[in-house]
Amino acid sequence: MIKTLTVVLTTLLLALSISAQTEDIVWEKDFKKAKALARETSRPLLLDFTAPWCKPCKAMDERFWVLPDVVQMIKPFVAVKVDFDNEKGLVGKYNVSAIPFVVFADPLGNVVTFRRGFGEKSVRDLNSILNEMPKDFSALNKYYDAIELKKDDGNALLKIADAYRNSRMLRLSSDFYKKALKTEEIQADAEKTERISVTLGLNAYSVQDYREANEIIEDYMKNYPSGKYREVSFAALIVGSAKLGKWKAVDKYLPMFKGEFPSSNSYATILKTVEEEKNKKDK
Repeated sequence: MIKTLTVVLTTLLLALSISAQTEDIVWEKDFKKAKALARETSRPLLLDFTAPWCKPCKAMDERFWVLPDVVQMIKPFVAVKVDFDNEKGLVGKYNVSAIPFVVFADPLGNVVTFRRGFGEKSVRDLNSILNEMPKDFSALNKYYDAIELKKDDGNALLKIADAYRNSRMLRLSSDFYKKALKTEEIQADAEKTERISVTLGLNAYSVQDYREANEIIEDYMKNYPSGKYREVSFAALIVGSAKLGKWKAVDKYLPMFKGEFPSSNSYATILKTVEEEKNKKDK
């Protein structure tokens, strides 16, 4: 009896193990339904643009999407297979020029980030994004509701932007900051307007778009000569200029920073970064 029970239990465990190993991603085919599901369940979207003729797409299906750890990481997402040939509306919406092309989006369908191609680097990137992307957007439902009811609800847009920035979804947070900045209620609030103005620059700096960051920050410093964020803005502007190799701007802003903030703890770090960038140039 004990031997028989042992055999039965072993068989069941083996069956469960095989089942776990062969578990697949549940791919949705209808984007509208998938988006509605993502919104209803407060989950992020993952769109895999593919086509039958695409050899790298087929390789991705056979060697990446089937990996057990990948299957587990995708479970919190609403995953959608998008036919590149037949879904031209979505191809245009997400600016897909080549496949494989994987889009990560919030529950509203807004792009957080994307990766193109299938290779060693893209696999590393995809794994990193799958791990780091927020999986639960339920805290933002009331703000989503607000902008669906009134698309120019400035405070709701700002709340979403702040939440996305805190989750390191910087480019998308900037999109929402820009929308918020255009609304009457935010324009009427000087403190919020100033904060958004500098945050747009700092977001660009954080994603290493130093040219855009410098343009935004320079405008901020002109518009807010006594602004509360001048110290961090100066720091970003100097380092951004060094990254761009704009040494005249560095020489201009360094003494201004030192004169305005003589006790700043950031000065030594800024100088070190500037020297590192100069050394890179000289090599």
